[in-house]
Amino acid sequence: MEVYKYSDEKFKSINISYNFTTQVEDNSIYSQFSVLGALLAKGSNRFKNQKEIEKYLSKLYGANFHIDVEKIADLYNMEFTFEFVNKEFLPNKEELLDKIIEFIDEIIYKPADWNEENIEREKEFILERIKERKDEKLRYGVQRMEELLCVGEPFGNFLHGDVETVEKIDKEQLKSAYTKLLNCPVTVLVSGNLKGYEDIDKIIMQKLSKYTINTSITSLSPNVKSNCERKYEEIKEYVETSQSVVSLGYRINGATSQDFYALTVYNAILGTTPSSKLFQNVREKNSLCYTVRSKYYRLKNLLIVFAGINNDNYEKAVNTINEQVEDMKKGNISQIEFTTAKDSILADFSEMNDLKFGVVKLIFTNLIAQKNSNSSIEELKEKIRNVTIEDVIRVANMITLEKVLLLGGGENA
Repeated sequence: MEVYKYSDEKFKSINISYNFTTQVEDNSIYSQFSVLGALLAKGSNRFKNQKEIEKYLSKLYGANFHIDVEKIADLYNMEFTFEFVNKEFLPNKEELLDKIIEFIDEIIYKPADWNEENIEREKEFILERIKERKDEKLRYGVQRMEELLCVGEPFGNFLHGDVETVEKIDKEQLKSAYTKLLNCPVTVLVSGNLKGYEDIDKIIMQKLSKYTINTSITSLSPNVKSNCERKYEEIKEYVETSQSVVSLGYRINGATSQDFYALTVYNAILGTTPSSKLFQNVREKNSLCYTVRSKYYRLKNLLIVFAGINNDNYEKAVNTINEQVEDMKKGNISQIEFTTAKDSILADFSEMNDLKFGVVKLIFTNLIAQKNSNSSIEELKEKIRNVTIEDVIRVANMITLEKVLLLGGGENA
């Protein structure tokens, strides 16, 4: 177990984030951990159901908790988040930390003895999430492109797995998944107002490290090599919608961890702000879409552009999007585009300081990406400021179009 903390007295509460991170060796983990997380959130040995959990937390001045699962490149992470008020803001300065740690112990390490009814209920919940993934067409277009670019890689799987695997899950599989969870490296992130809790990391280690293995998240590899052939493909899939979605998948070839800053600026110039090339040229100038945006994947060296379009505009939209990418390779970047993009990124980084988990999430990402936790928000901002237009042009020439996907309906909007 490793514990990292960040204190800021502008907040009133404290957040404790427990992260169990694993290398994906079997794709069934996506389905199993999703059902497992749903079960762990609904009860424990002491708290028999969600109502009992909520009743207990309400007595702790509205403390709360939730469980999330996420893909971090080719790693899979289950996060337990607990929030409670600093005693400085409570009547008689009542101490809650011991009760919160007892609650963490109970929820994570003392699960209920699940019965078939519980298991089937949570399986249905996860099956519904899988089946609903097509309802948000833009998000689904991005997810499908992730799958197409990462065939044979863990990142190419849907976050909650697949219908067939979920349907087959039984109690024994969940017990096995829970054992696997306990054998994951554990990273604890503590943030918020830590006044009076300067030793909170030591207290957590003392009371909860007995459950965890002595392995760091830095021992995990966020990327696996795929034997899949990298080739250009154009794919068209029918979905029931009057509005179509086009996604373009680009691979960034030869990028290193130090190219992250230039690629972040590149992505902002291309398609993350109203002044970006995609927004101005695809949406405003040519009226080819109702929305368009680019997304950069730091740990996978991928870039995805997605847009909501009418079917009739498909070819022109693809060509116009790709023209912006090719334009940047030639160095056609104005000073205004460059400065506006950097200002937008710097503003986003500044906002991280206003979020309880902003800084510790940066620490967590750096542990995975750079195998250390050293970078601060100010260091990040300084590296962004140091990016030049020449740096952006250099990384622009690393980018190659690999897949084009049209998720189309039968009609135009």
